[in-house]
Amino acid sequence: MKKIGLGVVLLIILTLLAIWATKEETTNTMKGELSDFAVKDTAAIQRIVLRDESGEFVNLTRDGSEWLLNETYKARPDGIDILLSTINKMSVKAPVSQVQMNTVLKTIISSHCEVELYDQAGLIKSFYVGSPDKEHSGTYMLMKGSQRPFLIHMEGFHGFLTPRFFTNPLEWRHRGLFEYNPSQIESITVEYHGLEERNFKINSEGNQKYSVLVGKDLTSTAAIDSFMLSAYIANYKMIHYESFEETKSEAFIDSVKQSSPIFSITVVNNEGTSKTVSAFKKPIKEGYDPVGNEIEFDLDRLYLWIDSGEVVVGQYAIFDKLTKGVSFFKSR
Repeated sequence: MKKIGLGVVLLIILTLLAIWATKEETTNTMKGELSDFAVKDTAAIQRIVLRDESGEFVNLTRDGSEWLLNETYKARPDGIDILLSTINKMSVKAPVSQVQMNTVLKTIISSHCEVELYDQAGLIKSFYVGSPDKEHSGTYMLMKGSQRPFLIHMEGFHGFLTPRFFTNPLEWRHRGLFEYNPSQIESITVEYHGLEERNFKINSEGNQKYSVLVGKDLTSTAAIDSFMLSAYIANYKMIHYESFEETKSEAFIDSVKQSSPIFSITVVNNEGTSKTVSAFKKPIKEGYDPVGNEIEFDLDRLYLWIDSGEVVVGQYAIFDKLTKGVSFFKSR
């Protein structure tokens, strides 16, 4: 019995030593390797460069309260918020074991997003974002200059972080078309191609007062319900398109531009800058309406030609509230 008791005691001691040794090795690994991926003060970040293994990259730069994409376009605010929040909150879940090391490193080399973070003084951090673990509970990352990857996660978030570090410039583009407060709007003109008698133009008279012209030549004055007109103008605070058209040829897009528009909307702000969006039917193959009849054009989406020359995809549901017609705010 004494021998058995001694054996149990030795087993307990050895187990405790093994646990201590493992913790010590992990602690030393965490201290000895570059494992601090997070940036606590993301307000100090002025520039973010994301580059994937194929060479595609985006350059995001802070411009006051906004961010610019490749120094040209406004970047998506939601994408920036998610990215900065991730950079702020991510932490090490576990170091990669020696057994997994080569496999994980090969995976990161073959598929990764290289992240560079800059403040006013220059580069503050650079690391590689790889793929998730088998449980999709974390993401393998490697600090540039280090030899050991780590499994990174965010406390309270179950999932992996790879999709938050994307490098397609089109996906980073802000999709706002009309984003005006009523006080910023000088005029709104809506033209219905083929139904010109429905055309109307709203002119600001100052002090939240407006006049409305209607008809083909916009020469007739319409009596308006000021409350309903204010509700209509408020719609222009947030009008976005859905996506870019990346699957069609340039010849196809040109054919769309040459077709007759459904409507055009022009907004002039109080600085004299105008923006025009023209809408076109979106052809589809093998389309059907809700009762099963074949259709040639998408019933939910349309093409939008922005006056900058780009063609994007929008939703009728978004633009219906802008094209409901002058009867919406006309006095009854």
